This record gives sequence, C-alpha cells and structure tokens, in this order.
Amino acid sequence: MKSVGTMLVGILLMSALVAQGAESGKAAPAVEAAKVSDAGRTALQAAKQVAARCRGLRGPERAAALEQAATAYDKVVADFGAEPAVAALAAFTSAELWRQQGSLPLAEKGYLLAATADAPRYAQRGLIGAADMQRRQKRIDEALATYAKAAAVEPGSSRAQDARLWQARLMQSSHRIDEAIPMFQSALEAADPGSQTIEAANYLALAWIEKGDLDAAGHVLDHAAQSVADVGDDDPLVAERLHKTLEAMSAKKALQRARDKATGAGKDAADLDAVRRQRGT
Repeated sequence: MKSVGTMLVGILLMSALVAQGAESGKAAPAVEAAKVSDAGRTALQAAKQVAARCRGLRGPERAAALEQAATAYDKVVADFGAEPAVAALAAFTSAELWRQQGSLPLAEKGYLLAATADAPRYAQRGLIGAADMQRRQKRIDEALATYAKAAAVEPGSSRAQDARLWQARLMQSSHRIDEAIPMFQSALEAADPGSQTIEAANYLALAWIEKGDLDAAGHVLDHAAQSVADVGDDDPLVAERLHKTLEAMSAKKALQRARDKATGAGKDAADLDAVRRQRGT
C-alpha cells in the first residue's frame, strides 16, 4: 500500500502538469503524463518535509530554514537529472524557496533549470521567474530578452501578457519611451477583453502622457471603455467590477492633471480658491 506521503507527492506532481494551463485561464495543451520513479517520489517527499519546517518561522531562523529546504530540493535536481518531471519540479520549488530566502541568483538558476528540464510544463513560468530575478538584480537587457522568450512560448496565455507588459515597463523605466509605447500597444492588441485590456490600456495611456501626446492617451482610454462595454452583459457582477476597474484607471487622473497643466486650468482654479478665501466665501 502506498504511504500517504507518496500519494501527496503524486498529487503535487499531477498538479504541476496542468498548472501552466490552469493559471492562464486556458486549457493546458495535451502533455503525456510524466513517469516518476518511486525513488523520485520519495526524494521529493523528503525535500517537502524539510520545507515544511519553514512554517511559522521569522527572521534569521526562517532564512536558515529556507536555505536548508532549497538545498534539499537542489540535491533532488542533481540526483534525478535523468527524470525530467522530478528534476523540473524540484528545480522550480528550489527557485521559489531561494527567492523567498533572498538569494536571487540561485532562484534564477533554479527557474532556468526547470524551464530546460521539462519545457512542455515549465518553459514559460520558468522563464518568467528567471526574468523576474534578472529584473530585480537590475540586469535589464537580460530580463527583456528572457521576458521575450517567455512570451513566445504560449503567446495567448496570461503569463505571456504579463511578460509583454514587463518588457514595456522596463523600457519605460529605462527612459526608452519610444520603444516602450509600441510594446504597450502590442500588449493591448493581444489583451483579452476585460481586465487585461484595461490594464494594458492604462499603461499605454500613461506612456503617451509621459511622451506628451495627450490626445493619443485620450484615444487609448476611449478604446478601453468601448472594448469592455459589452463584456459581462450576462453577469451584472462582472460588468460592475469591470466598470469600477475602468473608473479607477490611474491614467484617467493623470491625463486630467496633464490637461489642466497644459491649459492652466489648475492655476486658475487655485487662484479662484484664494480669492474666495480672502472674501470669506
């Protein structure tokens, strides 16, 4: 009879097989069930038990426990390189633990190992994880390239959309606004109707405001409103949520401020308030 621990690892492995498709909101591509040896399951269960010791810890104790857990999973990667399903799951879990521990280069290494060890299941999320670590280490050009690779793996997924937005945001933060705007535009064109469209439109409008083209920013906001007008017609709760998200777009207030500044309306209003205060009205 299989132990409870072995069964739990089996469930964890099966979850890993479908996670990429499930998290994107789309059906996962058909992937042949991975073959995992009993030894691989046992090794993963042992590493999982080490990771469980991190729960409830804080400060230096937690950091030390995370290091021990990540190291345990790294050993599984080294010992089971011939079993892609085991090695990839161990590498990805190790990367997550190293990330929490604060060792970004080691986390990056784990994400990349997962992406290459079992590409059908981990290529996109592993690449995005690695790009995130490169971005946090200020290695901007490498992060841009890795996000581009991630977006190309499954272009229609929500992860791909996140990768496109991060590419554009990095370009903008690096004062490459002329490169960022077309990237934001591409993200908007690829966005699903609804929250994805609103998010991409918000970023693009803010970029146009930074560029100084307020009319273009206004057109983007109009497009966002029109594109989600019919979304959620069959579900009032969805429609209400989208409407609130649309109204909360930071680009709307930013555009109004920019227009006020351009026309001097803000100064006029301040002068009027000052006169009223002097008159006591």
